[in-house]
Amino acid sequence: MKKIIGIICLAGVLAGCNNSDRKEHKDEPKEAQQLSQEKKEKPKESESSNNIISKEEAVKLAMKQFEDYLPNILKTYGGAIDLQEPYVGDFTGDGIDDVAIYWSVAPEGGNAIIGQGLSLYKNTGSKVKVIAGYEPDYLFSFDEIKNGKIRVKKLEYAEEDGRCCPSISTRHTLTISGNKAY
Repeated sequence: MKKIIGIICLAGVLAGCNNSDRKEHKDEPKEAQQLSQEKKEKPKESESSNNIISKEEAVKLAMKQFEDYLPNILKTYGGAIDLQEPYVGDFTGDGIDDVAIYWSVAPEGGNAIIGQGLSLYKNTGSKVKVIAGYEPDYLFSFDEIKNGKIRVKKLEYAEEDGRCCPSISTRHTLTISGNKAY
């Protein structure tokens, strides 16, 4: 009799364990359904954000366009590219960071600056397009993009300055009009 009661108890325990295993398996499809639902929602989120390119992607696209146009710049100045450096900030006022590429040209085998400028690219969110160029007839250095404005420093030589190092610096805020910046 004790053996029969023991076997019944053991069967009950095993049946209870078996039921708890079934409950876990029943919950798994719900978890799998949740994961599946999340996967379905994520593509929708990425589809809407797919239209907006990152700052890094905007810089890559602008640099590619600049590289394609660079032979024209070099032909104009008759030298070699010395520096090309991208800067990012919203200068068109649309809330999306645009790209400004500062560049300078030096003579082949030399270190003087024979040409310099900024190429300005508007970021539409899905692509970048050149909107203006800035090529003044004086030396300048890029300063910043802040509060929707591009600022440069106009550089001038004092009498005692070496050719490398103009010491007079005047801040200048660029105005963009048509395809020119001044």
